[in-house]
This record gives sequence, structure tokens and C-alpha cells, in this order.
Amino acid sequence: MSASQEKSPDLDLSDVPVDELEFLPSPNPATPEDVRWARLADEARFNGLPDIQRSAERWGATILAVTGLLTTLTVVRGASDLSALRDLWPWKVMVGVLAGIALLLAVASVVWAAMAAQGQPVNIVVSGPRYAEETNRATRVASKRLRRSRRLALAIVPFYMGTLGIMAYAPQKSDQSPKVSVTDSEGRSFCGASAKQENGMLVILGDDGNIARIPVTTISKLAPVPDCNKKK
Repeated sequence: MSASQEKSPDLDLSDVPVDELEFLPSPNPATPEDVRWARLADEARFNGLPDIQRSAERWGATILAVTGLLTTLTVVRGASDLSALRDLWPWKVMVGVLAGIALLLAVASVVWAAMAAQGQPVNIVVSGPRYAEETNRATRVASKRLRRSRRLALAIVPFYMGTLGIMAYAPQKSDQSPKVSVTDSEGRSFCGASAKQENGMLVILGDDGNIARIPVTTISKLAPVPDCNKKK
């Protein structure tokens, strides 16, 4: 009887004498490369957990370095750039919200990477199969945590880019027309954007939209101000 003959699942060869069995060589014998790949696959099965933990440790260090760089840039440039925005709502508030979400995502990514690298204690058992089961379970958990950390890190990008975009393109204080504060000889004060001078009158456009025309000859004081609500 040939061992290469296709056998049904119910075929029982336990009662067949060994000398009656005929073993034929495989039509596709294993090459040295096949043997090497099989050996590497066997080693990877035993080294899967340490390999994932080392990868998670390196990934966590990378995220910490990138987060530290972004934090430094935010501290050095963020305050001045934020103060240059003209309006508290919605631009400054949106910058704060987006930056806060990006920071939370970065912290979460670092935490998940640390959990993947440190892992959890594998129960000490005397049975080889049981120990293999515990190790394989820990490998799956570490791999899942590492993937979650990487997804969180990728999610940081749109929020951080949104923060930079708002700071770059939102209305700036420097975009506002220069303001002037004018006091005439009677002690009346006017403040607003100086539109033009015509027919001996200084035309002031107030923040409320009203237009004041002040005779130039009656002006006793004229000074630039950053804001009509905070006149110097």
C-alpha cells in the first residue's frame, strides 16, 4: 500500500504491517531555502512577544521625541502666534481646542506604546502547552496595543495641522486698520479708523459704524491707539 495514496479521514493503518507500506519521495522536495524559512518561522513563533515589545519600546521613544519637539515649538512660538490672532472667538478658542486634542492623543499614544512594551506578567505554569497558550495570548495583546498606539499617533497630524493653519490664515491683529484717537478744542474725544481728510475735515470711521467729521483747525490732540477700547 502506498503512503502517498489519498486516504479518507476514516482510514486506519494501525493494523497494517510496516513492511507492507511503501513510501515514495515527495514530488516537490524541500530546498535548503525552504528549510531555512521553516526554521525562521519556528523561531519567530517563540520570539514573537519579545520582538513586539522591542518594537513598541522603540516606537514609544520615537513618539516621545516627536511630542517633545512639538511641545517645544508650541511653547516657544505658540504664545506669540496666538496673541497675534485678532479674535478670541472662534480662532483662539479653536486653536486651544485643537492643540488640546492633539496633546491628549499624543499622551494616549505614548501610554499604549508603553503598555505594549511592558506587557503583562505571563502566568507561570508547569505545562508546556499551557505556557505556550499564555505567551501567544500576550503576543496578541501586545500587538493590538502597538497598532492602537500607531493609529493614535497618526490621528495627531490633522489636529496639529489644523492648529498651524488657523494661526497662519486666521484674521490677525495686524490686518486691522490703524486707529486714531482725536480730541478737539472743546474736549470731545473721537476714536476710529482715519479714513481721509477732505475740505478741511478729518473723517473718522468709528467701530460702531458712525462717521465723525472733525474740523482740522479744532483738533487739539491726535494720537494712534491699538484699540479704541484701550485708548492711551
